[in-house]
Amino acid sequence: MSYQDLTNRIKKNFKVLGAAKIIGGLMSALTLLLIGRALGVEKFGIFSMVISAVEICNIFLSFRVWDTAVKFIGENLEKRRTASKYLSLSLLLGLASSAISFLIIILITNLFAENLFSSVSNSKQLVITYSIVVLFISLNEIIDGILRVLDRYKSIFKINIYTNLFRLLLVITTLILFGLNIQNIINCFVLSYICWFIVRIIFLTEALKLSSITINPLDLPNSQSCFRFIKFMLNAHFSNILNIANDKNLGVLAVGYLATPYYAGLYRAARAIVKIIRRMMDPLLEIIFPELVRLYSEKNFETYKRIIFDSTKLILLVSLGVGGVIFYFSNSIIILFFGEQYVEAVLALQILIIGMIIHNTAYWVNPSILSSGNPKFLSIITIATTTTYCLCLPYFIGQINHEGAAISLVIKNILTLILGLIFYFKFLKNKV
Repeated sequence: MSYQDLTNRIKKNFKVLGAAKIIGGLMSALTLLLIGRALGVEKFGIFSMVISAVEICNIFLSFRVWDTAVKFIGENLEKRRTASKYLSLSLLLGLASSAISFLIIILITNLFAENLFSSVSNSKQLVITYSIVVLFISLNEIIDGILRVLDRYKSIFKINIYTNLFRLLLVITTLILFGLNIQNIINCFVLSYICWFIVRIIFLTEALKLSSITINPLDLPNSQSCFRFIKFMLNAHFSNILNIANDKNLGVLAVGYLATPYYAGLYRAARAIVKIIRRMMDPLLEIIFPELVRLYSEKNFETYKRIIFDSTKLILLVSLGVGGVIFYFSNSIIILFFGEQYVEAVLALQILIIGMIIHNTAYWVNPSILSSGNPKFLSIITIATTTTYCLCLPYFIGQINHEGAAISLVIKNILTLILGLIFYFKFLKNKV
């Protein structure tokens, strides 16, 4: 395939997936708008802390199966029997890790929930209810990864629209019939995850049938292949554990615990808006990883490097444009979305915009490291960046509350970009 054909395919898929992310993101933003306005700043902070606590625990406890599945299935897509074996192994590992994660989160909740949420009377019930979603998170990620490998981006478009619309309508219906409190909202989120899983199963079944790939739990790769798969998965999972700082969850939880839930609500509101910039990166990230896996396995290094350079230039220019608009109108956007009670989130939003532009510029670091088979270097990067972030968080939050968490994330993203460039010049630049 020529470079022009490859870029045309990436552009076509980017348009489809980008449209899905934008429409889905708007519906997600409307959902959070309703929740933020209905709960008020402090209760919105408590709600965000509950979500963050469960999702951080799940990052630690569930194996990162989906990107390993993308790599091994993508490399063997022409060998349908081998691809089927790796798919079966992926789903079994995803199911097992989800069950283990759920059970351990229940245990942790019974031991520590009251200490973390000392001001919330029903904290255990809230956390335990939301923890049901971990039974579906890993499997949903694996299914999305398989659909990307099979070039089923129109299916992903439909999934994004259907699932985000369902959650929005569920929240609106609950607001009209019962009113919104934290427990009702968490119930809506759990039901939406179950819906997402069912919809994904329907689309996956259709895609596998058309691709002549089957799922047979008894037909797995040989022991040596299983060992390679699990070894790669554990390396990626270790990096993901260290990389929890890359997500909103750790910042929200740290602000709520070290300051108050009120400031956690402000920080979560700022993160919700700046996610618009992140949404532009997500489609490209999801499309590029399978392509980089294929190019590296074919030893087509020139195209591999050119794809990284051209896509990074594109995402940087778009991020600067959109980020600049949001930065200039940040005060109006906060008030429009969440109301004047959230106006203290404006400075944090502006700082996060800078951090997200830097983050998007470094989008290629993780997929290039994993596709080139260097998960150990990814571990080195994540150890350095997460340690730096975790050291910055308590200091800056202690000084300026939620704005300190935003500054800490900017520092972390700058370090990620610097270390990513070091990786590129050490391992990729001279590949021919």
